[in-house]
Amino acid sequence: MRRLNFLLLLLAAACSRATSPGPSPSIAPEPTYTGLHVEAIGNYQAVFDLSFEGSYNWRYHLETRTDGQAVEYRLHLEGLSSARNPGDVRMVMQEGISRMRGAGTEDECVQFPSDLDLGQIFITPDNLIEPGGLTGPLKPLQQDTVALVQTTHYTLLQANLDPWRDLTVDIWRHEATGATLRYDLRAEGPDPLFDAGEGVLVGQFLMNDVGPQTIEPIAGCDIDLPLPRDAARLTKLPGLIALDSAATVGETAAFYQAELPGRGWEPVAEPQASGDAILLSYRQGAQTLDVNIEASAEGVHVELLLGGE
Repeated sequence: MRRLNFLLLLLAAACSRATSPGPSPSIAPEPTYTGLHVEAIGNYQAVFDLSFEGSYNWRYHLETRTDGQAVEYRLHLEGLSSARNPGDVRMVMQEGISRMRGAGTEDECVQFPSDLDLGQIFITPDNLIEPGGLTGPLKPLQQDTVALVQTTHYTLLQANLDPWRDLTVDIWRHEATGATLRYDLRAEGPDPLFDAGEGVLVGQFLMNDVGPQTIEPIAGCDIDLPLPRDAARLTKLPGLIALDSAATVGETAAFYQAELPGRGWEPVAEPQASGDAILLSYRQGAQTLDVNIEASAEGVHVELLLGGE
């Protein structure tokens, strides 16, 4: 194509009395992969299946659903030892709060702020292979339909990406939004997740449905202990509830000293003050409750520690 364009320019110059030719026509660069960009779709349900065959074989299965506001994840792992497999879990992120429950949490509700840095919880193709590393051009193959949406099927012309060998990537992209509705990969190299040695990695991200989604909240996340009205950044783990408040240490201690006895909690020791912190201890039957209140830059940080004999 470049030779043809150059030849046409030469012919035009020979047939013209102009002293200089016009600007040469630009050639559109070949597209490259820049990421899933699934947020551009808004409402969808998708599945990411990832498997590895090495010194042992495992499978990672993640379902994702979003209604444009809330996001739901369902994780299932196979082929791993009990020490490596935390168990199935379902998580819903909504209004800045993440709630999670399943075998992986011993069927107890876990809650924490969605912006809390816990590292990578769930894996997507972009977490597995950084889009910036896929520098090879995308070659268009054909028009295909994915989840009733018209897409362009591309194959990636890049054989190796350290530490991967014989890398093949195909994507199906919705051109109007730039979102990838399907992503197939295959590579040879080291296990990226569970130390299964050298082997073959195969994965597919696939949108199954584009349109309105229904996301049910995580059940069993109610907290039956009193919380300040301005409680923020609420975290709930087995045996622990933590929160922040704009009140002072004294105001927060007075709040719990007034509220807890009415809910059946009896004090078992005098409040223990130390610097900018105070500890309140209570008992209800076989259960114990320690309320640790510490001053912070914005007010106080409170930890409610539940235990039992």
